[in-house]
Amino acid sequence: MRPIYTIPSYFFPHALFIAVFLVFSPTVHLFAQDSESFFDDELPEEKVDSSDLKSAPIEINDEADAARKKALRRTDEKGQVIPEKTVKKKDDGPIDQVAPMASRPTESILDNSRFSLAGTYFMNTGRGVAKLPAGWGVVLGYDGDEAHGKGFDLRYEVGYLNITKATDQITGFYGEMGFSWIYRIPKMPLQLVTSILPGIGYYNFKDANGSANAIKFTAHAALGIEFPFLSKKLDRTDEIIPFMQIRGGVIYDNVLPIVDYGVYAGLAYKFGQVIFKY
Repeated sequence: MRPIYTIPSYFFPHALFIAVFLVFSPTVHLFAQDSESFFDDELPEEKVDSSDLKSAPIEINDEADAARKKALRRTDEKGQVIPEKTVKKKDDGPIDQVAPMASRPTESILDNSRFSLAGTYFMNTGRGVAKLPAGWGVVLGYDGDEAHGKGFDLRYEVGYLNITKATDQITGFYGEMGFSWIYRIPKMPLQLVTSILPGIGYYNFKDANGSANAIKFTAHAALGIEFPFLSKKLDRTDEIIPFMQIRGGVIYDNVLPIVDYGVYAGLAYKFGQVIFKY
C-alpha cells in the first residue's frame, strides 16, 4: 500500500509569491538603471551626445620618459654620455633650380655661324670664250649670324680661280662679301639658300704676247640646296651640311670680261646656339 503525503494548505500562497518574485526580479533590476548606465559597454565614439569618457585619462610621466631616453643614450668607458652627432640634411634645392653660371656652357662669337668649303667647275660665256672656255675654282666661306636668326646671314668668301687653255691663262684670288638667305623647308631634311656677293679680286692675265696683273671688280649670285644633318653635341645644336649650288659670276674688264656659270659642291659646318638644359 503506497504512502499518501499531504501538503499543508498554507504552502501554496507562499510558493506562488516566491515564483513570481524570481521571474520579475531581473526585469525590475534593469528598469532601475538609468539609460547611460545601461549602455556603458558601448565605445565612447558610439554614444550620442556624450563627451565624457568613463575610463580615467592616461597620465604621461615626464620623469619616466626622460629616464627611458637617458637609458638609450650611448655612454663611453667612463660612463659619460656620448653626444649624438648632428647630421645636417643635404639640401638639394628646388627641382627647377637654375645652375650657376660657372657650370653652364659658354657662348662665343661662333654661335649660329658656319664655315664652308666648296669646289667648282664653270663655263666662260664672256668675250674671251674662244681662248678661255672653262675653268675651275675653290671657295672658302664664312657665314655670320648678323640678323640673329631672323632672316639673312652676312657671308664672306675667299676664292681662287684658274682658267687655262694652251698658252692663255687667267688666275687669281678674290674676296667677296654679301647677304645670304636660308629657307628651311618644313617636314623635309633640306633647305634652300640664295646669296648675292659683290667684291674685288687680284688677277694675273697671260697669253702669247705677254702677261699683266690687275685688280678687278667681281661678283657672284648663287642658288642652291642644302641637306643639314645634326651633329650630336651635349650642349650645342651644331650641323654638318652638304650642299650644291648653281652660280653665276663676273670679272669686269672693258677688254676681256669673264662671265661664268658653274656648279659648286661642298660641305659646311654650322655652330648652333648653346642649349641650356639645366
